[in-house]
Amino acid sequence: MLPLALLLAAPYAEARPEATDLFCEVYADAPACITGVTTCTQCHDTSGPPNFNPYGVDISGALDRGRAFEDALPDALADVEGLDSDGDGVSNLEEISVGSWPGWSEDVESECSAQTETTNPDYQLGGYDAAFAWGRVMRDFCGRGPRYEERQAFAGEADPEGAVGELLAACLKSPYWADVLDEIGVSVVQPVGPDSDGNLLGNWRWDLRLFAYATSGGRDAGDLLHADYFVVEEPTYSGILVAIDEPRTDNEAYAQPLPAEHRFGLITTRYSLAMRVMFSPVPRNLTSHYYRELLGYDISLSEGLYPIDEAGIYEWDAPLDVDNVGAWQEGCASCHTTLDPLSYPWSRYEGIDLEGSNTGAWLEDRATDLLPTTEGYLFGEPVDGPEAWVDQAVNSDAFAATVTGVFFRYLMRRDPYTCEAAEFEGLWTGLRDGGRDVESMLHQLVLTDAYGQP
Repeated sequence: MLPLALLLAAPYAEARPEATDLFCEVYADAPACITGVTTCTQCHDTSGPPNFNPYGVDISGALDRGRAFEDALPDALADVEGLDSDGDGVSNLEEISVGSWPGWSEDVESECSAQTETTNPDYQLGGYDAAFAWGRVMRDFCGRGPRYEERQAFAGEADPEGAVGELLAACLKSPYWADVLDEIGVSVVQPVGPDSDGNLLGNWRWDLRLFAYATSGGRDAGDLLHADYFVVEEPTYSGILVAIDEPRTDNEAYAQPLPAEHRFGLITTRYSLAMRVMFSPVPRNLTSHYYRELLGYDISLSEGLYPIDEAGIYEWDAPLDVDNVGAWQEGCASCHTTLDPLSYPWSRYEGIDLEGSNTGAWLEDRATDLLPTTEGYLFGEPVDGPEAWVDQAVNSDAFAATVTGVFFRYLMRRDPYTCEAAEFEGLWTGLRDGGRDVESMLHQLVLTDAYGQP
């Protein structure tokens, strides 16, 4: 925690969403920039702008206010590199280079120091231990510890890392891992309410089945946003997931009412539309949810901001505020200049229809009085309609890194340490370039030092 006096003395400043991008242009090789976890708290208090942390205070003092922000910030960063803003005995540049935070003391990760000072006959300390990783795979993916005879057999393996991969391949087909995928899916979908196909608000089981299907069996995880099919369990309670192109019963048609050309994975399930569009003509909650859960940017934390100045009439960037909610105001606009254009492509999807049968439907004339087209923006680039939106999302580095992070955090119960930045980058770039096959990425993950070093 920062001292109260510092918080009271911290100069007031509006959030500058472009600052994190400028920071990573200057420090492209910094672990925080490689892993994509640079946020406003690099310079600001944990509560976010306007209060600065000590590093932000020093930058603010070095900033030439007579120049454009994007020109002045790199010079200010350079001016404070030699300072020790947080007083922990390490310069700002050194902290940035190793991945710790120059504005916070006591944040260096001791876990990044190899455990080599003591000996342990049961583990290979200071590097990858295949026996340790093998036992961990047994627990993480099969749901049980190794038996004595299995350990003895592994000890005689000529190719221990190959044996780790063979065990993982077997465990990925286990009922236990199917339950794990369901649990991971819950963290992404965040379901509430009953799981009934007759529910007006939709049955979130369809969402969880799609998540499990797209992230297993060597399939393309891009189907989390691209899928124009449904996933059913057949036979019922068998755990066997099957994709179907069209509803076969009235029950299935009610549960998933959209025609194929308007289906886009998790975003357009009946549950997702009913719960996150509800009655809003501009589906901000819908897009902000999956911008956070599958693209890694939480707009409420000022992450992933790409301001689009639609209004062009104020001293600050502002959206058009098409539904007159006050989004143009200076205190709101810093987020809404990203959020609103992000949402426009999805405005034809109905949320809840209390008087008719259009819940979760696509309606050609919905919200056309406010939004005549479905043109919008994603990552600051123009997109025209849902298909262009999901194409850009799925092919982005952000999608690959976020999906990889979802599984990394579940298995490791933490984010990657800064000393693991290179390994983590290898995982998500491998996912991106390898057909977005999650199981292949997991095979790579269990061979990393992050996973296999005691």
